[in-house]
Amino acid sequence: MALEKLTIKAEKSTSGSFTNIIPVMFNPQSISMSASGWQVDRKGNLVPSTPTPDILTLDLFYDTTLYANQWPKNFVSNLISFSASSIPPENVQKFTSQITDLTNPSIGTDSKRPPLCKIYWGKFSDSGLVFSSCFLKTAEKTLTHFWADGTPVRATLKCTFQAWTDPESDKKVQNPIDDPVRIVKRGETLSSIAQEEYGDPNLWRIIANENRLLNPRKLKPGLVLTIPPLSPSDYLGGGN
Repeated sequence: MALEKLTIKAEKSTSGSFTNIIPVMFNPQSISMSASGWQVDRKGNLVPSTPTPDILTLDLFYDTTLYANQWPKNFVSNLISFSASSIPPENVQKFTSQITDLTNPSIGTDSKRPPLCKIYWGKFSDSGLVFSSCFLKTAEKTLTHFWADGTPVRATLKCTFQAWTDPESDKKVQNPIDDPVRIVKRGETLSSIAQEEYGDPNLWRIIANENRLLNPRKLKPGLVLTIPPLSPSDYLGGGN
């Protein structure tokens, strides 16, 4: 059975484009999730607790002295004569920065925000999805081992991801009299527009059908699109 790596898919450059693929070096030993539920009031009644975003926590381990790509392909056959100390490992921060950089605001134009992420892992669920539409809230890095020359070669990352939905996307679902007109900008796709308008790139078909687009993959800058408000069934059904 092939080893499946937990993978973070993050937006890159544009909203809704999850093309920054980041596999972890070693799979986590555990995953922690928290969600708001119910609480007991002073009268002993069960009441909804104050809504808080769902949280996912990962503890990740990095060690470039053990990373397979550091060693020559004939390492096993030459194990006796080969000295591991003759090959200095890479700086572990080269790998941890792929994740810690997700805290930087890089998406948007005037008011930038951190990239949204989706977390996948093998057969964790039917689609492999572990956590969707979230951002990296905190990343606590601890460097735990150093090479003779001071190069950090081992580290742990405690990552906290928080679920997030664009408030403007919520308005599209909740407010049927929202402005339905949008002018296509250069470089936009139906998927990226659906992400901005609805918070889900998979809902692009609703826009395509509404505007009777013959070739949804080719959008001309300046094209005026009607963005229909979503009904709850549209939103939950993924536009199918």
